[in-house]
Amino acid sequence: MSRISQHVWLQYLVLFFGILCIAWSAIFVKLADVTGLGSAFYRMFIGTVGILPLWYYRRRPLNNWGSIKIAMLCGLFFGCDIALWNTSIMLSKAAISTLLANLAPVWVGLGAIFILKEKTSRLFWVGTIVALVGVVIIVGVDKVFNSRLSIGNLLAICASLFYGAYLLTTRKGRVSLDTVSFTAISMITSSVFLFLLCIGKGVPLIGFEAKSWVALVGLGLISQLGGWLSINYALGYIKPTAASVSLLSQSVFTAIFSIPVLGEYLNWIEISGAFIVLAGIYMVNRKVLKPKTAIEPEY
Repeated sequence: MSRISQHVWLQYLVLFFGILCIAWSAIFVKLADVTGLGSAFYRMFIGTVGILPLWYYRRRPLNNWGSIKIAMLCGLFFGCDIALWNTSIMLSKAAISTLLANLAPVWVGLGAIFILKEKTSRLFWVGTIVALVGVVIIVGVDKVFNSRLSIGNLLAICASLFYGAYLLTTRKGRVSLDTVSFTAISMITSSVFLFLLCIGKGVPLIGFEAKSWVALVGLGLISQLGGWLSINYALGYIKPTAASVSLLSQSVFTAIFSIPVLGEYLNWIEISGAFIVLAGIYMVNRKVLKPKTAIEPEY
């Protein structure tokens, strides 16, 4: 293994950078003001266009067909996640959809136990519950408990299942594939899947205003390419259970970034919720464990 893999703090720093990038996702989607499926497709397509030159420059040999298939499967999982989540926002309250999509750590924990046969500590479940309580406070307790389960809510729950499946599967695919190759293959798969879905649904993909294109480019290059290139790298070293809870902090940074960009300010209740989320994440990640499986070196 390379020297960089021996410094756990560096992998968490890369994960943190990725979280900052994807925290802009909801903001870019809102600024783009196009259909949910349309923004999902361009997020993946623009990100794919951005990573192809880097992938060609690296030109790492692809000798493990099994890992390639896993990367393609991850692309389908992520495409389904984005398509369902974006659609759920159009059919339900954005706050509720975001909360339900954040159920992913629960599915990741259950998957780690029953599929990967990994042991999850009591501290993981306590930290997960604490972090989810913080998310509930941020989006609004009244909005959560006064909302009936609608089709939009069900779509958001399904999105969280695909999100959890992506996080669990990524770790296995990264064993034999470097970050750039894995991310490129999965993003190409997502782009093709979402394009066919948009064509089948008759979703308009042209005729947008200039400001919409700028937001879509930011969504593709910052949130998708920069964000998931970093997160996929970190998932090669950090357990998916710990990473999935850390990704909950996305809602905290989205709220912070929304202040100067969208003029949406936090009240003291939302600020307290942000601290609770961070406290739950700290509890889960307090004991950092190195993976037992060697990962394909990056350099």
